[in-house]
Amino acid sequence: MNLKMKILLTFTIFILFSAACKEQISEVQITDLAKYNMKIIPGTPTGNDEISLVVYDDCNYNQLSGINRNGNTIDIEKQFNSMMKWPCFLRNDTIKIGKLPPATYLVNYKLLDIASPTAPIITFSVSFNLQVNKY
Repeated sequence: MNLKMKILLTFTIFILFSAACKEQISEVQITDLAKYNMKIIPGTPTGNDEISLVVYDDCNYNQLSGINRNGNTIDIEKQFNSMMKWPCFLRNDTIKIGKLPPATYLVNYKLLDIASPTAPIITFSVSFNLQVNKY
């Protein structure tokens, strides 16, 4: 099998798996983020720290579309368009959340497929509590 066929087969399997396995997770513990190829840096943030969410092995075409903070809720959205049929090259993506005052925050991460003409389809979502300690 030549390289083009392997890439096409891998991409086709990825698209079919993505469509069949839309994963909705209500809430996980921050220590369980590794199961979803994610990590908060630093591990125990304080109000002095620049906080980031690292997404490991993310497809290069998944683009950050917004980070919104409303009180103690932080919504992070990434999007892609499955109709473009781009090959997935894995990379690590660091999403900067920034400095936060000491408190407990609910972080909601969503990956949306914007190919649908009516509304984006959530292909993956996870929520977790982020504790920011005093200095």
